[in-house]
Amino acid sequence: MNTKTLGRSGEALAFNYLKENDYKILNTNFSCKLGEIDIIAEKDNYIIFVEVKARSSKKFGMPREAVTYQKQQHIKRTALFYLQKTKNLDKFCRFDVIEILERKINHIQNAFM
Repeated sequence: MNTKTLGRSGEALAFNYLKENDYKILNTNFSCKLGEIDIIAEKDNYIIFVEVKARSSKKFGMPREAVTYQKQQHIKRTALFYLQKTKNLDKFCRFDVIEILERKINHIQNAFM
């Protein structure tokens, strides 16, 4: 499976996982000139920006390790743009990572600030 197919498959697994756990999906693959956010969801009065990382093995490390400081900064800037665009600046928000390794899901809440 190539990386693009693996990524799409991982995002679909994450989407279904979130729906099954009572998250309201607000947007998927939100992108602007600042970056892209895989999934934007809402639960318990929080807007949650979710980065999905899928790997087929640990050969190159754990999936969460690919969410580098630089990637986090892009996600944060994109999230701020989204909040401004949707007039939700007064909402609580958090940044989660859903890592998928060999089709097993690990949801890391508040993965970074």
